[in-house]
Amino acid sequence: MAKDKNQNILDLIATDHRKVEQIFSQIESASNLEQLYRYFNQLYKEVNLHARAEELVFYPGLREYEDTDAMLAEAESEHEEAAALLEEIKALSPDSAEFKEKIAELKKAILHHVQEEESEVFETARDGMDEQQLKQLGQEFQEAKTKLEDEVVEAASL
Repeated sequence: MAKDKNQNILDLIATDHRKVEQIFSQIESASNLEQLYRYFNQLYKEVNLHARAEELVFYPGLREYEDTDAMLAEAESEHEEAAALLEEIKALSPDSAEFKEKIAELKKAILHHVQEEESEVFETARDGMDEQQLKQLGQEFQEAKTKLEDEVVEAASL
């Protein structure tokens, strides 16, 4: 899929959110351990890449607006929780009960984060930024993900 340089950051983030939700569905319907492992590695990469790009581009862009500190602190805390769960899951065997439990815990945490972000954080961004600013952040977001990709892929395959 060609990347549109003119997409605004909210559309890009929402697209990433849908992709992660789809990967969770694939994990839940995986018919063998090889698929499960492959889908988990994809999830690991997508969540880490997305969270780090948000922290580098989107969240700093929102800090200048009033009353965003608590909201962004919570979002960053949720990113840390997801990153910690990903690391825990990575160390587990995909055929263990604990692996499935941790995946369920991660899914719940991420879906909660997505719901809050797409309502509260997006609303703040829409209220404070015009379309050109959102598109500029979108371009920076894509560039950050591209720069981080090799590093995140390497971490995923350890």
